[in-house]
Amino acid sequence: MNPRQQLQQKLIEKSMKDENFRKQLIENPSATIESETSIKIQESIKIKVLEEDNNSFYIILPAQNNETEDELTDSELEHVAGGYTGDTTCFADSWNTCNNYICK
Repeated sequence: MNPRQQLQQKLIEKSMKDENFRKQLIENPSATIESETSIKIQESIKIKVLEEDNNSFYIILPAQNNETEDELTDSELEHVAGGYTGDTTCFADSWNTCNNYICK
């Protein structure tokens, strides 16, 4: 589980146990997360908390990135897709932790 997933899980678990926390998280997610974790949320980051009900189902799609610098070259794709037996520890957090998507 990457750090983002861990944070999300922690927030969900607390919101299931603490109705006041749940209400604060829905109404003011950035301030609530900052208060709960001491993580400073940049003003440019938008956080939306949606509460499902019995008649709702949400699918969260990752952002599309059309910048070519984030695309894998053929060489990099071969490296990560086929039979690489080197160090893969950098994949534990996210692609962003790797330099040019290749573990060192």
